[in-house]
Amino acid sequence: MVFFIQQGILANVNQYESNQSSLNQNSAQMLNPITTTYTQYNGTYFPYKVIVTYYPGNQTNENLGFPSAWTVTNFNQDHEAVVNTINPYIKEGLNYEIPVLDYVGGNAIPLSTPPSQLPWAQQMGVKGALVMETQMAGEALGVTLADNLLFVETDSLPGGIVALNPLTGNVVWMATGLAGQAMNNPIVYNGIVYVSVGGVCFTFSEFVHYEQGQYQDIVRARNGALYAFNASNGELLWMRFTMGEAMPAPAIYDGILAYTTGGGCFVGLNATTGQALWMDRFPGLMGNMASVNYYVLPNGTPLFIAGFTYTAPPYGYLIAINGITGQEAWNATMPKPFIGANTGLGDVSPAIDQKAGLVIDNDIANFSNGEVDMVTFALNATNGKPVWATNLGRGPIPPAYKGGMPLIVGNVIYDGNPSLGTVNAIAVNNGSILWETKLPDLQTPPSYPGGPRGSPTYYHGLLWVSAGTNIYVINPHGGQLLTMYNVGGRFGIVNPVIAGNTMFLSNSYGWLIAIPLSQIYSAYTMY
Repeated sequence: MVFFIQQGILANVNQYESNQSSLNQNSAQMLNPITTTYTQYNGTYFPYKVIVTYYPGNQTNENLGFPSAWTVTNFNQDHEAVVNTINPYIKEGLNYEIPVLDYVGGNAIPLSTPPSQLPWAQQMGVKGALVMETQMAGEALGVTLADNLLFVETDSLPGGIVALNPLTGNVVWMATGLAGQAMNNPIVYNGIVYVSVGGVCFTFSEFVHYEQGQYQDIVRARNGALYAFNASNGELLWMRFTMGEAMPAPAIYDGILAYTTGGGCFVGLNATTGQALWMDRFPGLMGNMASVNYYVLPNGTPLFIAGFTYTAPPYGYLIAINGITGQEAWNATMPKPFIGANTGLGDVSPAIDQKAGLVIDNDIANFSNGEVDMVTFALNATNGKPVWATNLGRGPIPPAYKGGMPLIVGNVIYDGNPSLGTVNAIAVNNGSILWETKLPDLQTPPSYPGGPRGSPTYYHGLLWVSAGTNIYVINPHGGQLLTMYNVGGRFGIVNPVIAGNTMFLSNSYGWLIAIPLSQIYSAYTMY
């Protein structure tokens, strides 16, 4: 059972000069919340008090027409984050900026702030400060639209999740005090929202293991956990601690929830109860940001597929697990002749082409003299055998998250190269590059983090890409840049989520943003 203390309190909203108008807009709606404090679950105490604050008056009574489920990072197997809606206001185009980081105890930094004024900038330089802001404070990945709500996770310790009314941006409920940073897409299924947490840190003992060549003893971070909340009101339904961090988002198929950890665990749970169905352990492997995806075999059996990092060659593996039996189906490394490097395959969440039976992923290879090749490749989803691998270009090694998350649309893959600041269109069948577009005004390594890292979004015949401080609109057929729209802040592994005429974004600076597509691209109404 869940033990808790419940009380009614008035909201105490800190108001900062930089977001005074946004907080004033919300303050009238944030009275008389229901606050529930959880200190333990099933006899195990939490490291922080998990505080769920619910504002019933902020919910919309309208059916927005959103899906009831968001089962993998970026919505579905191919990472196309387009959501249906029947709401006329979302179809017309919403426009707001919400400092969600302020609500969970962080500090939303004005979007116009130059990187030189970020925390850590004086000590680590601009590149380091931008990476730290994404990994330690703001929002690393994009948002989730499901069950009539807009969900966004926050990194600021302790980690948190905020559920908002998409029409107004008002907070419906929020949970703070999670065991680690919440760095991913919330997953939604059958009225439950799942949040996996964990930081990027290592203890000193892990460095000792590395120096002594004890690679199989390395566990990344110690503060991992997985939480299941009622999607409507934030009630904590169940949770479990994990061996090592649980940064990657889980995936759900047919009631089975699968997640990975920094301790090399690949676990399947009953998505409703949290009961363990199976667990595999791969000592020395670490889940980074490569969220789980799935491929369904012709007989209906799901293969859950995720990437892991290893600290020695070949530096990473993609592993497929039979979702029914829990047995390993296959594992794969970077296809030859490329030699994987650094964080290996543990960074980029694979996209799945269910129709073609392919796993599409992106990683760095052939490290030397500070430079790497950026490689997109395809594997047979049934057996993990390589199908093709394509070099997207060589450049300085990007910091932190290394690759670009792929998007599959029909017979084309759209993928970013954060080393060179390019977007590429690639043929699904043979990996040939159809076009390459350099994104202007995107500062790249070695002085800056670069991008794009998140997958593009294909909508109404246009390709929408978030990278650096901008949204770029590209002709997906020839790669021509149609426009660029400055938002500010920084977009990390962020994919634009689109419903109607509205784009929903999260930002490393701590903001939730809604923008009309026609404001981004004035000619959009033509499409």
